[in-house]
Amino acid sequence: MDTPLAVALDLDWDDLEPEQDALSTVGAKLVRRDQLEDAQLGRVVALLTEGIDVTGDEMRRYPNLKIVSEFATGYDAVDLDAARELGVAVTNVGGYCTEEVADHTLALALTLIRRLDSLREQAREGRWTYVDLGSVRRSADSIWGVVGFGRIGRAVARRAAAFGFKVWACDPQLSEHEIGAQGAEPVTLDALLRNADVVSIHAARTGRDDRMLDRRRLALLKPSAYLISVARGAFVDEDALADALDAGELAGAALDVLMDEPPDRTDRLLNHPRTVVTPHAAWYSDSARAELRARGVGAVVDVLSGRQPADLVPELR
Repeated sequence: MDTPLAVALDLDWDDLEPEQDALSTVGAKLVRRDQLEDAQLGRVVALLTEGIDVTGDEMRRYPNLKIVSEFATGYDAVDLDAARELGVAVTNVGGYCTEEVADHTLALALTLIRRLDSLREQAREGRWTYVDLGSVRRSADSIWGVVGFGRIGRAVARRAAAFGFKVWACDPQLSEHEIGAQGAEPVTLDALLRNADVVSIHAARTGRDDRMLDRRRLALLKPSAYLISVARGAFVDEDALADALDAGELAGAALDVLMDEPPDRTDRLLNHPRTVVTPHAAWYSDSARAELRARGVGAVVDVLSGRQPADLVPELR
């Protein structure tokens, strides 16, 4: 009998030995997408991905496909309707980087609020007496608005509260009681945008909320406010954000996610003097990477062993 194949569609680690070792326990072999031959399509039982689009047509290429394992928290790139129709399991690795993303969110915000980039350059220039401090608000006098109050949003709220911020939150999936029980003030999105000094986005992408922060909503932000985007690039109208920053209608923005990654080197937000951009790295720590890889391939091993994976996405349970 031919050895079943698991295809790494876009896993970009040089060393895939841990995944191969795990798959060998169930008699499967791991191959990269560019190594797969047409004659082997019938042997493919699993697709491993970090976020590349997995459409219904892609799944139908493999008549014996059993699972699509998303090595990420979000799984909006996988066609769940097609997976359900074809009887293909879809898994993700939710919660593996909650603490890391929350830490990164605070680091980005504090870099802007405390004007660390500017102060670093002034120190390098020898400016210790005539320092340009600009406008710096005290945390205890400020409101932190959390958009999306799931695991990461709540972890950010706890950190922001520890710094003295008053925390407001909006999440259409939660009741006011559920938000209030976590110590945050429940508000509408528009009210949050009008009043918050820092707004951080932690919503899960469904496709219905793309450009949630469009030109109208960005205009609600105070000129002294900061926007922190660490969820999905699709939530923010990037042209409108760049225009707002150009016009001084927003104090600054910090972005770990963009619509196009990597962006063109001439990208307005990448090069704007009022932005801090990091390369989709908020998730990273040594521990988070190890958990991501172990759970991602572990789901495949579960399915090939006839077990329901613990990380099956909610829509397919």
